[in-house]
Amino acid sequence: MRRQFLTGLAAGLATGLTTRAGFAQSTTPSGKPVRFIVGLGPGSGADTGTRFIAERFSTLTGQPAIVENRTGADQVIAVQSLLQAPPDGLTLMYITPSPMVLTPLLNPATPYDPLRDVRPVVYGTRSQAVIVTGANSRFKTLQDVLTEARAKPESVRMSNYGHHYRIGGLSLQKATGAVFNHVAYKGAAQANNDVIAGDIDVAITDTGGAMPLLEGGKLRALAVTGPNRHQFLPNVATVKELGINYELIVWTGFAASSKVPDAIAQKLEELLLTIIKSPEYKEYNDKQGGGEIVAGSGAMLRALIEAETARYREMGKTMKLTQN
Repeated sequence: MRRQFLTGLAAGLATGLTTRAGFAQSTTPSGKPVRFIVGLGPGSGADTGTRFIAERFSTLTGQPAIVENRTGADQVIAVQSLLQAPPDGLTLMYITPSPMVLTPLLNPATPYDPLRDVRPVVYGTRSQAVIVTGANSRFKTLQDVLTEARAKPESVRMSNYGHHYRIGGLSLQKATGAVFNHVAYKGAAQANNDVIAGDIDVAITDTGGAMPLLEGGKLRALAVTGPNRHQFLPNVATVKELGINYELIVWTGFAASSKVPDAIAQKLEELLLTIIKSPEYKEYNDKQGGGEIVAGSGAMLRALIEAETARYREMGKTMKLTQN
């Protein structure tokens, strides 16, 4: 059955098939679903965005597509799920800097090598984070947060999930002299809920996942972390505008096992780029307050991962990247 999939999909690529009918000829007769693995929990921007893409993937190809949330162990569980699946192109994973750059650098026991074992398929978006507090928080500005975190080290509770946002918090400490009490979560949804409830004082979080809560008045934005103001938060200053030399950018994409044959990986890249470049995805991304749509190739994303790995390795020479 897998040989039928490989042969058919390679043939589809060779003839330039991009329509639903063309791709349907290249799938298995069983209609086995394409799995999209997400290493973050339901409700996160990663989860909702992947579900949108999986639905469009199914519509475009006629192939069933499902999303599986495999959380825990800094997304190592998600990567292992990807690599344990047959390398037939039926399993993809939503990737970010955490599993592809930071986890392998920070944990020598990481059971995979991202540049050897994982194949980037498409570079999706590039976005910034937002620093938030609860609507009823005692903190009205980012400066309020920093002033207390300097005067009373570890009195301000900051949520984080994944290495990228945790190191983002540590980098903010280094840039400002503040010292936070870092509280780790598996994903954005519960972290944001605890900020709303007042159990957590402040969070550096995914902008897309936070936008509905900001618009609903449950969270209040203190600053954004990009080089420029966010197009959907024009009244919220960047951290740099507040006089702090700090920036945090998050990239996203999709990957497959490196053992997936070139012809299949190229076809998957073509299909995913078709979705990401579509007007429907732009409309979805805009409504979610998402980042800049890059729609780059797998090779482009691999080059970024290599550069980010080198950058964080250098950062580790001057700043302790581990929490304790």
